[in-house]
Amino acid sequence: MKKFISILLATVIVVTTGFSVFAAKPIPEYDHNCLTECEGECEYTPIVVVHGIMQSQVYVQDKEGNDILTSDGFPIVEGMDMQFMFDMKTITNAIPSILLKLVLGLITGNRDIFIDELVRVVDTAFNSHYFNADGTRTNGVHVDEYWYSDEVAMTKPDKSYGYAQGYKKDDNGNTLPSYKYEHEYDFIKAQVDITDYCEKAGYDHAYYFAYSSFGDTLETAERLDSYIQMVKEQTGHDKVTVVFISLGGTIGNAYLAKYCNPDDIDRVIYAAAATDGSYLLSDLMNAAFSFDDSELFYSEMLPLILQLADGGMDWLGYLLNFVTRIIPHSFFADDVDYIAGRVIKEVLGNLIMNCPSMWALVPSAEYEALAAKYISDEAHAALKAKTDEYYEIQKNAGATAKKLSEEGMDIFVICGYGLPLPSVIENWNYSSDNIIQIQSTSLGATSAKYGEVLPENYKPAIDESYISPDGSLDAGTCALPDRTWFVKNQSHLKLQSSVEDVIALCVDIATNKSITDARVNNGGYPQFNEYRDVDGLGDVINTYERLTEEQISSVSAEDKAELDAAYETAVKELAKRAWNFDDARQAEKALYTKLYELGFEDDKPFEKYELNGVLTPIFKTLSDLMLKLYGARDYY
Repeated sequence: MKKFISILLATVIVVTTGFSVFAAKPIPEYDHNCLTECEGECEYTPIVVVHGIMQSQVYVQDKEGNDILTSDGFPIVEGMDMQFMFDMKTITNAIPSILLKLVLGLITGNRDIFIDELVRVVDTAFNSHYFNADGTRTNGVHVDEYWYSDEVAMTKPDKSYGYAQGYKKDDNGNTLPSYKYEHEYDFIKAQVDITDYCEKAGYDHAYYFAYSSFGDTLETAERLDSYIQMVKEQTGHDKVTVVFISLGGTIGNAYLAKYCNPDDIDRVIYAAAATDGSYLLSDLMNAAFSFDDSELFYSEMLPLILQLADGGMDWLGYLLNFVTRIIPHSFFADDVDYIAGRVIKEVLGNLIMNCPSMWALVPSAEYEALAAKYISDEAHAALKAKTDEYYEIQKNAGATAKKLSEEGMDIFVICGYGLPLPSVIENWNYSSDNIIQIQSTSLGATSAKYGEVLPENYKPAIDESYISPDGSLDAGTCALPDRTWFVKNQSHLKLQSSVEDVIALCVDIATNKSITDARVNNGGYPQFNEYRDVDGLGDVINTYERLTEEQISSVSAEDKAELDAAYETAVKELAKRAWNFDDARQAEKALYTKLYELGFEDDKPFEKYELNGVLTPIFKTLSDLMLKLYGARDYY
């Protein structure tokens, strides 16, 4: 439940954080000398990672440049832990008042009594992150930037380590730290782990471009150009490889269109990049929710939400389909929509609707209507001038990438598909990576809706070999159909943990020049691949490798042979480049089970691997039967 709540908060916060202050920041002083041992003569091009949403530490500041502190004395930070976004003590103190107004609203039948108080509290929580109508912030921000390599970042203390203290206390009442990023590199690695690249090319060849995640996209792209010139100076190389991840895709669009000198670039890699925004953002702007779809509400909405929050809890979602019928559906279809509408209008309007980079996340097909609705008045003229400029770049992003590719720039794309967007929004059934629709991350793939396949009479844009194995999408319509990889069921929320999959592919593209396309010279990675959850697989492999000689000698020769065989299978599975979810899970299960039998693991394999598989079909069948017999309605 904690993870579920944090993801719901993240969905809102992802669209409510800030950007650069009132003008473009000056370039900081940095070392202009070549700092690499190779002096630019090695085979590896330096890499620049342009991260996604809230993967930099951004401190909100007052007009004098001082960090704004909470009532507990902690800084308000965008991009670390959700609790540092707000004055949590003020919010928790307001809970009794909210509950009281809820009771009064129920007694009097006046829901505005409760909503007025809720809006007041949300406003108090968010107002330090507000924006003006012209697109400037009401407060300033300071970004922890790294105008040096990861090797140097390893030696620099991280600012958060000194005073980013959490709200939990030990038995003696001492405040416990939430994060222990002793050095800046510790934070960088926690965001995007490219250790494999660093081990091959050197930590002095790896750079992390930090920026205020929801900043002025065009200004950030211009700053990236300056950053790339710095990387060339410090490494001695005349070209760099740039990886654009998630929100970084919007920076990539602007950079390639306005600031890129092709002579500076060796390779460009888009990984789950929002090249054409996300319907998650545009639906939130429109307060377009799906609660009034009663059939969805009583069938797949809750299971999909729980699947998004924590895989393995699908069964609970189907069980809750029975529980939610206790509450009148009108509460969700009417009251929740009304509450959300007021919060968006009265609070989020000062955030997402006034922030330039939030508009960069609006799909191009939705931009003109939303811009006319929210920012076409005189007060928003300065903001709209910026968003109009980005819109022209965005709708031509595919053409720009294709042109640069045809002129010789190596551009590659990696994207996830086959998952829905969050089921609470109106456009939930786009095939996506849970956050961004495939049309955006792929630079133009044609896809059926979530759970469906392309029509029988569909004619491939190129030929059948570009149609996904499940028949749901056509890679032939992409801007770069031969250089785009698709990973079925790869969730955007699991990119950070996909070190052995998506991130590994990024690293191989960056370091292995024999990889030139996604179809033939692809380094062994098939164009259509499948997400596999290797977190657990890596854990059990580590458990085996941590066994002492004494532990190993305590088992029989037969058991040791079986344990070694399970370990070798697991290691081979982890090294595969053609990924398969079931194979990875089976290898994990086999090794875990043997470790458990020998007393080296604690939890029973049935509970760890099979509970969801047993309960989900049962509760889904019952839920489907209830829907068929009773209908899509509450108990009243």
